[in-house]
Amino acid sequence: MSERTNNSSRGRRRKKKKPSLLALLVYKFLVFIARGIKFKTKVRFTGLIFTGGFIFIILAVISVAYGKGDGYKKKYLKQQTYNSNPIISKRGDISDRRGVALAKSVLVYNLVLEPAIILKKEDIYRDATVKLISDYFNIAVDELNKIISENPSSMYQIIKKEVTYDERDRFISAATKFNARNTDAEKEETKKNRVVGYNFEGYYKRTYPLNSVASNVVGFAYSGDYAEWGLEGYYNTKLNGKNGVRYGYFNANMEIEETEIEAKNGLNLITTIDSDAQKLTEDIIADYQKREQAKNVGIIIMNPNNGEIYVMASDKGYDLNNPRDLSAFFSQQEIEGMDENKKLEELSRRWKNYCVSDIFEPGSTFKPFTVAACLEKDIIDKKDSFVCDGFENVMDRKIHCVKREGHGKITLSESLEKSCNDVMMQIVSKLGRKEFARYQELFGIGSKTGIDFPGETVGLAYKEDQLNPVELATSSFGQGVSVTMIEMVASFSSLINGGIYYRPHLAKEFVNDDGMTVEKIEPVIMKKTVTKETSEFIRKALYKTVEDGTGFRAKSVGYKLAGKTGTAQKLDVENGMTVRSDTNYVISFIGCAPYDNPQAVVYVVVDQPSVEDQSTSGAASLLAREVTEKVFRVLGIYPEKTKEK
Repeated sequence: MSERTNNSSRGRRRKKKKPSLLALLVYKFLVFIARGIKFKTKVRFTGLIFTGGFIFIILAVISVAYGKGDGYKKKYLKQQTYNSNPIISKRGDISDRRGVALAKSVLVYNLVLEPAIILKKEDIYRDATVKLISDYFNIAVDELNKIISENPSSMYQIIKKEVTYDERDRFISAATKFNARNTDAEKEETKKNRVVGYNFEGYYKRTYPLNSVASNVVGFAYSGDYAEWGLEGYYNTKLNGKNGVRYGYFNANMEIEETEIEAKNGLNLITTIDSDAQKLTEDIIADYQKREQAKNVGIIIMNPNNGEIYVMASDKGYDLNNPRDLSAFFSQQEIEGMDENKKLEELSRRWKNYCVSDIFEPGSTFKPFTVAACLEKDIIDKKDSFVCDGFENVMDRKIHCVKREGHGKITLSESLEKSCNDVMMQIVSKLGRKEFARYQELFGIGSKTGIDFPGETVGLAYKEDQLNPVELATSSFGQGVSVTMIEMVASFSSLINGGIYYRPHLAKEFVNDDGMTVEKIEPVIMKKTVTKETSEFIRKALYKTVEDGTGFRAKSVGYKLAGKTGTAQKLDVENGMTVRSDTNYVISFIGCAPYDNPQAVVYVVVDQPSVEDQSTSGAASLLAREVTEKVFRVLGIYPEKTKEK
């Protein structure tokens, strides 16, 4: 009360207080001493000073202890916290473009036993607590008693992890009812039984509802808030929230005050992936692998008009809920025979994304880029004709066409339909290495796309000064050049969409817990590659390639699919030298539908299919056909005869 009075009267003249009884007694005592001491004046004065000082110190101590002491105590306690507990933030969810959950954080609990509390009144607390915990969580009574006996002073013994909210709620309800019933019990011995000494420690567990679907895209979190692989890793900072804290302290009046800094949950990521289309594509790959067992298989489906990726699948999927489990791929004996480095190597092969991390030669799927570059520079005309005699002499090399006896007289469009190497070499020699190198760079060959995904590898392309006549000739039909799948998809999309190069992306938008959009990922136009006229010519030529040319195996019922096949010889090492393999190939197909108004680009790569003659297997084209006819419907791209108006 005195504090409030003093504060309210600040600035006003204070009233003179009457001396206290204690002050009067001290005054009388000093007078008595002064009169009674029979020394010289100087000695009497010195004695008075010492005596007065001693009395002043005693009075000061008394004043602190009985007067202001409480204030000093309050001032000290004001700075002392009595409790501090973190408030755990929730990591943002990841979902597909339709809202289907791909990754989410679920609140679970550790059941913590507190032996020190239980043993305070062992005869009252122990049996009841142990029995109820055992009944509800299926933990042996002997095991619980052992934990209590071996840790008598402990306040923290985790006895069960990942307790669900419902399990926690049921147990707390049962314990509360048990304690309330026994408090009201008539018998004294029953009153003693109480359930105490337990606690539930909440935390978020990262779960993946679709298990292995889109595993190479989503990635996984090592712990609740750290990830490196996939979208989990790339957007780790945005997905993570910021923990809060709840703490209390004693104020100046020795009253407990609580302060809470709220946790800020992470943002939820909505991706461009369609989980139904992704699952169906993964099933198509799995069925193919059961039959053929290729070294690698990858499939990408992308919207060429905005860079959104609908599907990014490979044969290297894994269970996101148990990412370190190799038992699905190796026998127990094989796993036991691996050292830690070998295990990590095998895990890394599955965790990485083949579609962005592996490079290979594109083969003939590169030919449309060569034709487009020459058309853009007016080196050739769309109506030009050429003569293919089956080879070209370049320096001291005789470089063959795919058809050794030659195609004879063919048009520019037919050079793509028939996949003629000879024509490519003829026209690129006119283009020259300077312009060829410039267009490679313009198309993004040998460059990263900038996709929002970790671990993107860059393809390899000859620089201008490395493009000698032989390298220029072979590069024209995709030999000596290496690319990633995402690199080819982004480049090809610009060829067939009118010349707009979009940055490919997997994130669509970020929303908060209320569903409000915080950040929308808009399409990013990187550059202009070709004119609409060149783009239209390429689309028509590639449509004929599927209808009547080398891409015939990809022809789909009801879909006007345009595309190009690729067959690239792999490199082998013989006698310490790198040579072109006569048996191992990377087979590919890249295309779009419908050709006159492309809504989706599909790219299929099959690395070393296990067939007798890989080069003529048509594996990629057949897979592209199956994907077009089954998956495009899921994406809302319907065949002509059933197209919804």
